[in-house]
Amino acid sequence: MPTPTTATRARSDLVPAHDLRLSDADRDAAIDRLSEHYAAGRLDKDEFDERSDAVWSAKTGADLAPVFADLEPLHRSRRPYAGPYAGPFVGPFGPWGRRRWFGVPFLPVLFVLIVLTVLTHVPFVLLAFVGCMFVLGRRRRRSWHRT
Repeated sequence: MPTPTTATRARSDLVPAHDLRLSDADRDAAIDRLSEHYAAGRLDKDEFDERSDAVWSAKTGADLAPVFADLEPLHRSRRPYAGPYAGPFVGPFGPWGRRRWFGVPFLPVLFVLIVLTVLTHVPFVLLAFVGCMFVLGRRRRRSWHRT
C-alpha cells in the first residue's frame, strides 16, 4: 500500500501545475513580481491593489494567469555581476600590515660597521653582525608562519 506522501506525489505528477492549489509562498512570489512591475512603472497604484487582491484570493495557478496576462515577463539574471575579482587586499607594508624589522634602521648600522672594518682591518665584526641579522631574520620569518 502506498504511503500518503507517495500517493500525493503521484497525484501531483498527474495534475498540471496550473491546476494545483497555491501555497502562501506562491502568493508571496506573485506579489513580489507584481511589486517589481509596479516599481518599473507598468502598473499604477489602483491596478496594483486590484491585482494583489486577485493574487490573495487565487486558489490555483490558473487563477494567477489573468493577473499577469498583459505584463511582460521579468528578465532577471540568476546572479548579479559582482565585477572582476582583484584578490585579497594587501596593504602598503605587505600582507602582515607592518614594515619588516630591518630596512632603513639597518642601513646606518651596516655603514658604521663597514667603516670600522676598513679602519681597523678586523672583518670578523662585520661578518658576525651580518650572520646575526641573517639568523634573527630567519627566526622572525618562521614565527609568522607558526601563528
